[in-house]
Amino acid sequence: MAPGSAEVVPAWALPAEEVLKGHGVALEAGLSSGEVEARRAKFGWNELQKAPGTPLWKLILEQFNDTLVKILLLAAAVSFGLAWFEQGEEEEGVRAFIEPFVIVLILVLNAAVGVWQESNAENALEALKEMTADTAKVFRDGQLISDLPARELLPGDVVEIHTGDKVPADIRVVQLKTAVVRVEQAALTGESVAVAKSAAPVDSVECELQLKSNMLFAGTGIASGACLGVVNTIGMHTEIGKIQEQIQEASEEESDTPLKKKLDEFGEALAKVILYICVAVWLINYKHFLSWKTLPDSVLPDLSTVQFSVAKATFYFKVAVALAVAAIPEGLPAVITTCLALGTRKMAKRNAIVRQLPSVETLGCTTVICSDKTGTLTTNQMSAVQLAAFGTSLAQLTEWEVSGSTYDPDGGAVQGLTMLDRNLEAMAEVCALCNDARIEVKGGHHRAVGQPTEAALLVLAEKLGVPSAAEQKAITAARLADPEGQPTGACAHHAANHSKLATLEFDRDRKSMSVICTPSTGTPGVGSAVPAGATPRRSSRLASLLSYGSNSSGGSSGANVLFVKGAAECVLQRCTKVMLADGSVVPLDSSARDELHRLLDRLADRALRLLACAQRTDLPADLADYDGSESHRGHKRLADPSQYAGIESDLTFLGLAGLQDPPRPEVRPAIEDCHAAGIRVMVITGDNKLTAEAICRAIGVFSEGEEINGNSMTGMTFAALPDKEKRRVLGTPGGLCFSRAEPRHKQDIVRLLKDMGEVTAMTGDGVNDAPALKLADIGVAMGITGTEVAKEASDMILADDNFATVVAAVEEGRAIYNNMKAFIRYMISSNIGEVASIFLAAALGLPEGLIPVQLLWVNLVTDGPPATALGFNPADPDIMTKPPRRADDHFITPWIFFRWLVVGCYVGFATVGAFATWYTSTSFLGIDLSQDGHTPVTFAQLRDWESCPTWKGGFEASSYTAGSRTISWDNPCDYFTVGKAKASTLSLSVLVAIEMFNAMNALSEDNSLLTMPVWRNPWLLVAMCVSLGLHAVILYVPFLADIFSIVPLSLNECLLVLAYSLPVVLIDEVLKFLGRNVVNAKRSAAPPAKSKEE
Repeated sequence: MAPGSAEVVPAWALPAEEVLKGHGVALEAGLSSGEVEARRAKFGWNELQKAPGTPLWKLILEQFNDTLVKILLLAAAVSFGLAWFEQGEEEEGVRAFIEPFVIVLILVLNAAVGVWQESNAENALEALKEMTADTAKVFRDGQLISDLPARELLPGDVVEIHTGDKVPADIRVVQLKTAVVRVEQAALTGESVAVAKSAAPVDSVECELQLKSNMLFAGTGIASGACLGVVNTIGMHTEIGKIQEQIQEASEEESDTPLKKKLDEFGEALAKVILYICVAVWLINYKHFLSWKTLPDSVLPDLSTVQFSVAKATFYFKVAVALAVAAIPEGLPAVITTCLALGTRKMAKRNAIVRQLPSVETLGCTTVICSDKTGTLTTNQMSAVQLAAFGTSLAQLTEWEVSGSTYDPDGGAVQGLTMLDRNLEAMAEVCALCNDARIEVKGGHHRAVGQPTEAALLVLAEKLGVPSAAEQKAITAARLADPEGQPTGACAHHAANHSKLATLEFDRDRKSMSVICTPSTGTPGVGSAVPAGATPRRSSRLASLLSYGSNSSGGSSGANVLFVKGAAECVLQRCTKVMLADGSVVPLDSSARDELHRLLDRLADRALRLLACAQRTDLPADLADYDGSESHRGHKRLADPSQYAGIESDLTFLGLAGLQDPPRPEVRPAIEDCHAAGIRVMVITGDNKLTAEAICRAIGVFSEGEEINGNSMTGMTFAALPDKEKRRVLGTPGGLCFSRAEPRHKQDIVRLLKDMGEVTAMTGDGVNDAPALKLADIGVAMGITGTEVAKEASDMILADDNFATVVAAVEEGRAIYNNMKAFIRYMISSNIGEVASIFLAAALGLPEGLIPVQLLWVNLVTDGPPATALGFNPADPDIMTKPPRRADDHFITPWIFFRWLVVGCYVGFATVGAFATWYTSTSFLGIDLSQDGHTPVTFAQLRDWESCPTWKGGFEASSYTAGSRTISWDNPCDYFTVGKAKASTLSLSVLVAIEMFNAMNALSEDNSLLTMPVWRNPWLLVAMCVSLGLHAVILYVPFLADIFSIVPLSLNECLLVLAYSLPVVLIDEVLKFLGRNVVNAKRSAAPPAKSKEE
């Protein structure tokens, strides 16, 4: 609604005359041209507004608003600055710029992916626009405009609505043009059946949408009937407009996923640690670039003797930058994205389509699943689940359970029915003929065309079948052979035996409908030419009553019969006789009637929709021989709806059918899995309270006999509670059920749960679910029955509409989180090792063993394949028997950090040890290292290498070989700079080898390699081979070796690498043993986390 907003008239609570008066319009004329112009200026256009999109530049900047990214940017800037100002020095050429270039390239790629994801994430509002009608039939200036663009509608417009129309605005019904108008509004309100509308005002201004029985809501569809209405609200003031506004608000309230929060915490902690260590390393080496003499007899410095070496200070600043590069897991964002992407592929195979990558991990820590009922926990396909009829006497009232939960007749059966008696055959005839729906099969899916209730009766008729076993066998075979061509063979059989002459439409007073049929004689009547069950409708009321045939095509033979179906209690009142199993008809006495009422009460407690079937064979004379023609004397009686109740009297009762939108058969086991996994299930539905509670009991949200007074309430009741009481209700153990819930109620529940520290998943399929789907930690939409609005607002879509798939996705999410912890543990412990290596070398005053470009290669290339392969680790078998991760479960626990430190310190020791061993020894553990001819020095000399020019007696160092190359230098002291290539290569190789062994350790957090061997994940073996192969490439390809300042290694030198690398496996095995037997025991005994309120 654009410019000015006006107060919304509560039209549903006012009589039709007052509504028209309030809008200043006459029903016969509609708005005048002058009024249209004036109201256009006031109300604007009937369209949904779209919030201004985020500019591209802002989206790009948002991608860099991350702690780790900022650290990387700073490191890249410093590296670039150092490379730029020292182009003429040792580290010259392209190598000096590789490090900053690679870091910036990674950040640009990450930003591009982020922008692409976010620019495609906000399509829910466009999908809402697609739901609105394109044109409308409107009266203006006394003339009917049949195709007025819907966006031009205004409050006060008089609109004509017919079957099949999409409602263009929120409209108050002022006059029915047919006996009944039914609207499919399940997508908006969650009601499982089409809702009847009337022109009468409702009692309350403040009532749920479901109770506004005289309102047509924008975006819903007219299932049957026609009416006149006046537009009450347009655009953003319609109910669908309010939902759009709620979606926008929910988008603004979106919070970070648990993974992002933990990674942000980790990034902030890492930034502090890096800063502290960099400063420490620089200060530890201050003596190398800052010196002074003290004053006589004092410890104070003599300022006149202070000497500061800019060159050496810059060198050690570069060492600190190298340390920062070592500490930052540059490849972590890419590996996390890859792991999540692999998770989406796994989930897709299990029919869960993930739209937002972080949702994969979020599922793993879900603590509450809030589920819609209709179409999610139930099939959204009405099915007959109970059948009752009298047997051989009035003392024998027999009941049958009917299996099957879809419109597929072969998907169930009438349990225990061995043969079709005459009474049940008559009941099948009523179900097949007193019916305007049909079953359609497309792509293997059975769907209803027409009223779901009537479609369910067609399926019941198919399950009952026909009396002849041979004919029934032929019908079943034909249906299986050609389901699209012959979906309802039994109904076609009944239709072929009768000609349908007239339909007495349903109305709200008598709550029944009926058809007059005549047995076919000779050629089947025209009724059989219509698809089974269907009665084509014409535009006028009279035409809808009459058949399309006459005596010439199998019309009346003078033995017409009236088939009736309707609300059980209403039809039963008009029954005076009962048909028994053998086809005999006996009077319905008071004891049998009482027995039927007791049965009705019992079935009503199960929230079944009860329909009674009846017939009448002794019709009045003018209808007994009615032939379907307008000239027949019975035509006048059929044209008057007030006569219908009289015609449908003195009926013969045939039987009862209990209908229900049945639970999906796989839902109950899935909810049991949720309970075992410590996940609570809440049902939030727009359907009525009794039906919702019955479904909750059937699927296991509530147990049989459980007292549920405090666990089941309407949305309005919950909304009226004070905040503290709401939190108490939501914190109640066990399942919860909220019925008659509107979109705002669903949002409030999700918002409160999140505020209480719960990780909430919300499932739904309708437009009314979209705001809550958007607000939840993870929104899950149905792929088959779900509206486009719900799908676009969701994070994940279920391709099979199966609630059990949500539970499978939770299991996959937990496995992915465990795998993510594994590769993060692997990468960070390796990075800590790199930090320890540089720190230890700097603290001991040794030459720089690892340079930044080498560390970048290890972090991005060598570490990448194993880290990615860890994402394929198999899930623990007991993963769904453990409770969800606690709200206070930090990514880095003290024990995990301790393990990182222990392993990292060993990595530092091993890399520095290999470096020092080559310089100081000619053999190590029996390994001969003298074959290259290098000159050994003492460890003291190695630590004092910068003073080499001042050593007494001078220093001599001979050249040495590395493969086919000879490493030589002009100045002997260059042995510690140019000559360190072999020692640096050994350090780098030890680092790579240790990280391969570390990847094996990361297969399981606490399980030994003896119980979780490396071949459990063959991808890891492949990845390790790839990484080692890549390392061999840079070792033995001269061009690449020059870039990375390394040289080839001999076999003995490779054995030295192995000797320093293997112990990391033993160290981690000891840590795993402590984790299994000490740390985990304490953790399992810890009290549960408290909510924010507590």
